[in-house]
Amino acid sequence: MDKPTVSPSRFVELMNERLAKHPLYREGMHVYAIPPHSDHPRSLVCVGPRGTEGICATIENIVRGECDVFPDIPPEAHRRPGPESRVR
Repeated sequence: MDKPTVSPSRFVELMNERLAKHPLYREGMHVYAIPPHSDHPRSLVCVGPRGTEGICATIENIVRGECDVFPDIPPEAHRRPGPESRVR
């Protein structure tokens, strides 16, 4: 069975939906694409309290296993937010 193909913006929506349902979810955790609202984002950013990056990576692997992203957001291009954008 072929996986459905989703847009980058839908991929971010799916990640945020899954993130909110994760047992380790804490208020303020979310994912966004850089540049925002682009049809061709270069990166994903995951923000939230300490440890959020690992949860986001897990969610990303799950969602990528269920669908393809076109145009793709290269996984190796993900950026971590600076200290000023972290929720504490």
